[in-house]
Amino acid sequence: MEDIGAVMSWFSSPVYSRYWQHYQQAMAWHQRHRRAYRKALEAAYGPAHQREGRAGSQRRYADWQAAESSGSDDGERGEDESSSDSEIECDVSNMEISEELRQYFAHTERHREELKRQQQMEAEQQDSYVPADQDLHGGSCRGSAAAPSERPGERRAAEMKKLYGKDAAKILAMEAAMQLTFDRNRDLKQPKYWPVIPLKL
Repeated sequence: MEDIGAVMSWFSSPVYSRYWQHYQQAMAWHQRHRRAYRKALEAAYGPAHQREGRAGSQRRYADWQAAESSGSDDGERGEDESSSDSEIECDVSNMEISEELRQYFAHTERHREELKRQQQMEAEQQDSYVPADQDLHGGSCRGSAAAPSERPGERRAAEMKKLYGKDAAKILAMEAAMQLTFDRNRDLKQPKYWPVIPLKL
């Protein structure tokens, strides 16, 4: 059986020195980020807000913070904290709003309104979809109490005459025969409507 010290010290091998160097850099960045975030919260909400949040997190993460504070680099972290304190000073009370920033805000507001209009249009289009459990043709034939303003089929006959010339009557008859065959088969077999659902990725 191998010595436990040898098994547990595999991570201290010189092969992993570059990894640990990157790890230390990442952890140092993480600490600076946490301090900057804390300072931003204090600047925005005042020190009382930070103390309230810290009290809740101390109860939940007490062991994590204890392990973090008992690290061997306390002196180094203290130096690092004081240097980063002087780096991150942000006073927004005297901030001037430039013309570019105003244009950016106006552009953002226009974009937001455009998105809202587009969402409303999509919602209206969604309302026009036929539910999959309903028949597509069953509810679409609604009668009207008003008399038709023109003779039925007159406009269609004029369009067909324009498209097909002297063969328009023959093509209209073929279309009518196909539609009648389709309607008869649909009435006989009564197929279920297959939903066509657009993919929204």
